[in-house]
Amino acid sequence: MVIKVNLILLLIFCVALAQGQPNSESLEDSFSNHVVIGAFSSRENAIRFTDNARQNNPDVAFNINPDRKLFYVYVIKTDNRVQAFAEARRLRKESKYSDVWVYYGALGERTIAASNYTKSESQVSDAPDAITTSKFPKEEPLIAKKEDTVMAAEIKAYSMAAEPTGLDINKMITNAQTKQQKEYYEGIKEVKESVAKLNKETKVIVFKDDNEGRQALKALGYEIPDDKPVSGFFDSKNNILAVNATESQSDEPFHEGLKPVIKFLRNKDPEKFESFAEKAKTIKHPLRGVTYGEIYATGEEALASVMADVAQGYFDSSSEVKNQTALLMGEILSTLGVESVNIALSSEHLKTTATNLAIAVREATGFDAEGNRKFRFDLFNTVNSEKVKGEVDLVNESGKRMVSYPSNETVQVMRADASGNIVLACEVLGYRKLLFKLNYDNPFLTNGVTRGENEEAIVPFGLVRLQKGDIAVMYNVYFFKDAAIMRPESRYEINNLLSMMNENSAYKIMIHGHTNGNAAGKIITMGDSKNFFSLTKTLEGRGSAKKLSEERAKAVREYLIDQGIAEDRMTIKAWGGKRPLYDKENSQAQANVRVEVEIIEN
Repeated sequence: MVIKVNLILLLIFCVALAQGQPNSESLEDSFSNHVVIGAFSSRENAIRFTDNARQNNPDVAFNINPDRKLFYVYVIKTDNRVQAFAEARRLRKESKYSDVWVYYGALGERTIAASNYTKSESQVSDAPDAITTSKFPKEEPLIAKKEDTVMAAEIKAYSMAAEPTGLDINKMITNAQTKQQKEYYEGIKEVKESVAKLNKETKVIVFKDDNEGRQALKALGYEIPDDKPVSGFFDSKNNILAVNATESQSDEPFHEGLKPVIKFLRNKDPEKFESFAEKAKTIKHPLRGVTYGEIYATGEEALASVMADVAQGYFDSSSEVKNQTALLMGEILSTLGVESVNIALSSEHLKTTATNLAIAVREATGFDAEGNRKFRFDLFNTVNSEKVKGEVDLVNESGKRMVSYPSNETVQVMRADASGNIVLACEVLGYRKLLFKLNYDNPFLTNGVTRGENEEAIVPFGLVRLQKGDIAVMYNVYFFKDAAIMRPESRYEINNLLSMMNENSAYKIMIHGHTNGNAAGKIITMGDSKNFFSLTKTLEGRGSAKKLSEERAKAVREYLIDQGIAEDRMTIKAWGGKRPLYDKENSQAQANVRVEVEIIEN
């Protein structure tokens, strides 16, 4: 009886011991996709986590990642990437494991053959046939093939890309109640940080549902069976990942087709890309009777326009030229490594593929989807190189402003005319007006213009401070009606004047006040309230137009004094309506109401 009990206890002990053992994999196994639900530095914590997870999933296992010295707990191991990504996303939605990721690689301790090792007398006689390299650091560990290593890094990055879980990792680490919980969230944080750089280069096709995703991928030459999930589709050769926008919490679900990989091609093989652009220039426009090279200044824009016109069906009436464009599209797709090019160029998908290519080429060469070129206007003070906030105007030949763009951020600039020549004007209070002429189609031919990370044209505006005799109009200082009180939106411009005065203590200025017309009327002032931008606690009186212009010039001066500028550096001059810019009945007569700053000394 005692023997039976002992045998039972021994059996229970062996079972428990077996449950606490990792899978007997080694790095000699081929790389696989593991759907990981936890990572632990402590073996004991990995065992407890695994035992707990097995209550709902008996297939849960764990093993060590020897490179990171962490025990990975995973629910499935498979060579099917689609299956792995689909399962990871399902668990994120339907289980308590909100931070699941896919690890591509081999788990288990690195091994060397026992026959290469001679036991010493001090070693136990029942040593296993394979021993870990951790005991013998002088041995060379098994090195994974380079392509497998690269693929592992890419898949790990893609498994985390664009998948916000709403989980504040730092907060979870801080609030962890146990060491096990803390290690679990620290493991998640480490993985996310390790793929941060790779995520920036992820090329993703986004779609709103599997049906749209399947159609998008089919238009690119990829066949996804109807019974297979599209989310998680991954082409490691071209670095394309398909992502369901609903899962990635996108506000505007859409798919972007080939856009990501076109830029990838241009960076990977610029000469090949340029050859495509040159071929596009030789294609004859189906309606205008001239080649695209005669219409557009650059091959890049010619290539985008050819694709856009295919999408519009302009080539449908000319089979010869249509075949020429289809051949060009086929070369591009083949170079990208897209499989089943004939599917992408079929009558069902041709226009979709052409649309994707047109947008892709434009995005990759500095244009938006509508063909507007991307610019960034960098405004800076030439004295200290500090950035200056302001606006840049696109003006016509007569100098009239057509549209304004903010500085120091990427904007889309429309084409001014067919010539491609544009004039940009920058006038920031406190600085001299600066004009920049360049070619819209190829701005990089202009000295100083550089190409940004996203192909935007970066135009530098080195601004020079006003000098003695210069007069600047405070276009963006506005006053309330009949008042010598500035509107709140005037703060930005008057603070530019303040910065100028603070930058150079030698500046002395005269502030000129102007009105529209010379009619007398009501005048509202701030009195002693110091409310420079509010109509609260104001005083009301009457006076001439000249008096109103004087009070407005005083308001500007008083604000600068209130900000620490010495009063003896400023004088005022009231003009009333004597120096109008426009007739008082003109549609632009409101511009007559203004304050000007004249530099007296500097």
